[in-house]
Amino acid sequence: MNPQIRNPMKAMYPGTFYFQFKNLWEANDRNETWLCFTVEGIKRRSVVSWKTGVFRNQVAPKPRRADRKVDPETHCHAERCFLSWFCDDILSPNTNYEVTWYTSWSPCPECAGKVAEFLARHSNVNLTIFTARLCYFWDTDYQEGLRSLNQEGASVKIMGYKDFVSCWKNFVYSDDEPFKPWKGLQTNFRLLKRRLREILK
Repeated sequence: MNPQIRNPMKAMYPGTFYFQFKNLWEANDRNETWLCFTVEGIKRRSVVSWKTGVFRNQVAPKPRRADRKVDPETHCHAERCFLSWFCDDILSPNTNYEVTWYTSWSPCPECAGKVAEFLARHSNVNLTIFTARLCYFWDTDYQEGLRSLNQEGASVKIMGYKDFVSCWKNFVYSDDEPFKPWKGLQTNFRLLKRRLREILK
């Protein structure tokens, strides 16, 4: 059971972006996913609608039960928040969609499976995922999740400098401040790109 999905945020603050999207090889203290998206609705080869926004992992308490003192929480990862919102508010069988995600982490196996199932059922949706980091890239279940997305037509890529700049311009309250790359951005990009290529081959 997922919590009631909130509408997407318009953007995030610079400190949040720099912390959540830093493309570290290992980032153990960053335990939630942020997902920035663009959705283009296309009819007769013309863009008829355009949506952008930001989702993050969402948490809500389960309904109270008499025999529990503490309510365990339910978690809805950012990818599933997007799918729920997209299916409820946007998706139409008469429109083709170009969807682009910029994510702080690549999807977990469960989310990858749900997104792959969604793409298999909706041939009118084309998805491109740019991810800052690979989540548990050494784990075979996570690798299989990425491969399942690839097999269903999703294009999965590692965010490079230009992608961080684009994300900064479109999804960060930057007050026209330019994006400032961190030390190691290019090195980590190359390492992660190579690892993703090995997973998807």
